Amino acid sequence: MAFTVVLWGNAFVAIRIGLVELSPLGLTLLRFLLASVSFLLVFLLTLRRVPLPRKSDLLPLGLMAILGGAGYHLLLNIGEQSVTAGSASLIIGATPIFTALWTPLFFRERLGFWQGIGILVAFGGLFLVSWKGSQGLGTSNWLGILAVLGAMLGWSFYPFLSRPLVARRGPLFVSAYTQFLALPLLLPWEGVGFYCSLPTLSPLVWGSVIFLALFCTVLGYIVFNRSLQVLGATATSSYLYLPPVVAVFFGWLLLGEPINIFLLFGAALVIGGVVLVNAAASRPAAKTESANQNLSR
Repeated sequence: MAFTVVLWGNAFVAIRIGLVELSPLGLTLLRFLLASVSFLLVFLLTLRRVPLPRKSDLLPLGLMAILGGAGYHLLLNIGEQSVTAGSASLIIGATPIFTALWTPLFFRERLGFWQGIGILVAFGGLFLVSWKGSQGLGTSNWLGILAVLGAMLGWSFYPFLSRPLVARRGPLFVSAYTQFLALPLLLPWEGVGFYCSLPTLSPLVWGSVIFLALFCTVLGYIVFNRSLQVLGATATSSYLYLPPVVAVFFGWLLLGEPINIFLLFGAALVIGGVVLVNAAASRPAAKTESANQNLSR
């Protein structure tokens, strides 16, 4: 799982590298093309067939392809044109905060006191990261921050759409079809000239695209789900606080992105707030599980 943390943290760095020669749309499209072909191969090698969605699957899959697929990645790529990899990763890392805010709307669950405190703490961290932690405060930078925030907001709805579908069809099916159904949303917006220009891309940019598609999307998914089976959900989830730390470090090491006290303090608040929200949310579930075990004895 530590390997996946390094992959996902460096995804934000790879996006910045890819954007040197590709547009946000072009980078998104290439990533989804390679990932979709890879998922097809995984299906054929493991199942010897490609499972088809049912009619009841199409609406949630379509929404996930928009919010967690094409829309999320396109907005993130637009944002990273002017926002550092470290700052973008910290904003995206606050997704559980907004997922917690939407939970009462979807499941009629009330937010606890400590969840509310965690949300406020994380919002303070987001403000610091956005205001003082990014490079410059020009108009383009603020537009980039808004794009990354839009990506994060879209992704925060993804768990509510994916949870029942994963229970019915499995995580591989859901992840693959998020890629498959996002492609028709992206393909019409690039012309022949885009594909003709692909041979002129530098090896470094091609490497970033391949890294994003094969390692971060496909291999990262496989390792993550294997970790869920071997380590369990709690231990696996504890690793998910680390990708922003990896992104900040490698953004500084590989791209020369500045690290200042505001970014570090904002990072601590964001990660601390997310930890607090998730810890508070897990207590009722742990109590319920313990009670169920006692009843079964």
